[in-house]
Amino acid sequence: MSDSVPPPLSAAEALRLAERAGAAARRPSPAPRWYGPVIAAGFVVCGIAAGQAIAAHQIWLVSLLGGAWGPLSGLLAWLAARGSGVVQRQSPPGMAGPVVLIVLAVSAAMLGAMALVGWVGGVQWGAAAGGVAGGAVFWAASRALDRRILRLREAG
Repeated sequence: MSDSVPPPLSAAEALRLAERAGAAARRPSPAPRWYGPVIAAGFVVCGIAAGQAIAAHQIWLVSLLGGAWGPLSGLLAWLAARGSGVVQRQSPPGMAGPVVLIVLAVSAAMLGAMALVGWVGGVQWGAAAGGVAGGAVFWAASRALDRRILRLREAG
């Protein structure tokens, strides 16, 4: 039985291969598929819980929910970034604007839904509606951002 050993690469081929590997490592990477739905579900759960806390006149629970959701969503973002290699790669240029727009869109959707449902008289469900609206907008916006990153990756 003969062991077939591939011929060694020439210096030029090895350099070309190393350059391609380096370029692939620097390409932007989208967030993992689980990130958008999990954060959206967190907005929904937090919104429903906040609405029920308001209805039960336990306003202190709203602060507790916000205080818990903030660090938890940050931890999830950190896990998503580390797991997909986003942290190790350079951020593509022009990403700050879309990220700021996502934050503003989520905030506007949440506030708009809360105001609308509150105006109709559903104070108990206002925060829940805000959570659902914010979660839906976040999920849609994160998918759009991932598509943008993939287009940049294919172009680069």
